[in-house]
Amino acid sequence: MHTTTVGLVVRQLRGDNCLTYLIEDGTTRDAALVDPRADRVVAYLRELDERRLRLRLVIETHTHADHLSGAAELRARTGAAILISERAKSDVATGRLRNGDRVTLGGHTIDVIASPGHTDDSVSLLVNGALLTGDALLIGGAGRTDFQNGSPEALYETLHRRFAYLPADLIVYPAHDYAGRTHSTLAQERQTNPLLQMTDRDAFVAALRAAQPKPANMDAIVAANIHGVRPSPRVTVEELGRLLDEPLAPLLVDVRTPAEYRSMHLDPSLSLPLDELGRRRGELPRDRELVLVCWTGARARLAAEQLTDFRTRVLEGGLRACQEAGRLVVQGKAHMSLERQVRIAAGAIACVGGVLALTLSPWFGLLPAFVGAGLVYAGVTDRCGMAMLLAKLPYNRVVDAKGGTCAAPIGVGTCAAPTAGGGGTCAAPIDPPVR
Repeated sequence: MHTTTVGLVVRQLRGDNCLTYLIEDGTTRDAALVDPRADRVVAYLRELDERRLRLRLVIETHTHADHLSGAAELRARTGAAILISERAKSDVATGRLRNGDRVTLGGHTIDVIASPGHTDDSVSLLVNGALLTGDALLIGGAGRTDFQNGSPEALYETLHRRFAYLPADLIVYPAHDYAGRTHSTLAQERQTNPLLQMTDRDAFVAALRAAQPKPANMDAIVAANIHGVRPSPRVTVEELGRLLDEPLAPLLVDVRTPAEYRSMHLDPSLSLPLDELGRRRGELPRDRELVLVCWTGARARLAAEQLTDFRTRVLEGGLRACQEAGRLVVQGKAHMSLERQVRIAAGAIACVGGVLALTLSPWFGLLPAFVGAGLVYAGVTDRCGMAMLLAKLPYNRVVDAKGGTCAAPIGVGTCAAPTAGGGGTCAAPIDPPVR
């Protein structure tokens, strides 16, 4: 947990690769949460209680596409106001943010800077020496601009115009980091961030035009965040252990992908992927309680939104909580990594090409040459076309348990498409600038 202690206190609360911020006035005990996750609401409330804070504000830097927001549930539990950009679609916001606004928290103010680019509703927050950038500026990169009305042109204006006038000693706190880092400074980013060094507007725009796979479950997550994620009945790991010993035990429904289920699951449980729920809901019993399971609980909450006519509860903390408690989890067959699949496929193509070149036609010798050239290109650029093709196979449609609440992080392997700071759902694909 990283903090700043000038005026308002900023505390970083990490949840996988997503970063939430607790801002507090130590005198009035008023607090704000920035970009809270739905699966961490209980932890936030515990943190507030332990610090004897009153939650006054929930601030969203943008409409999130990779995780469910905890804003609506936090308002339902605490009465806190929800603030989001005037450009955002939201059924739960109680206030709107505009460029230049000053938001009061206790005896201090938070300055709002409109920061479009990653999305059209992005804002950054200036808090006494700290800049909470959302996904407009990440450590070593920036947010991708290919969905949610994102615009590389707008992001250029944000990074090279609006942020250009800010003090260099500001601490940069992003909404995501995919390499375990906590913060940076604006001076450091100006020296090392490829996108801040890329002053040519056309080159900047071209760099961010690269196509990337759409985050898994994105449409459902965005819709849920716009309408507000309703509180779902929960069951803890300990409670579930007791329930499973009862005669009328609930049915465990695992809504992750088949590959994830094969690698780890609860036993007994039914595998029913979230994207198949609509057409397979007839398989579920109506006379039995359902406990919905995923890695963290976020996809299970999306499933609960679709199963309002069933008796459902969400496993609090998901399979990760079970694993940490050392209970219930059955380890299955490990999923073969993309890198290993690429090695096997490349070797097979080269061998077959060589045999055919010797037995049928020398032209088949182009196959090993083509594979070799592709591997050289992948080594030089860290972009592997074969990995991208293999990743589209159903077997490889896996959501990385460590890469976000629901969306599949990209760029986390040797041959996967590179993104800022080692990859991630919201990071833009960039290469270092040519000097």
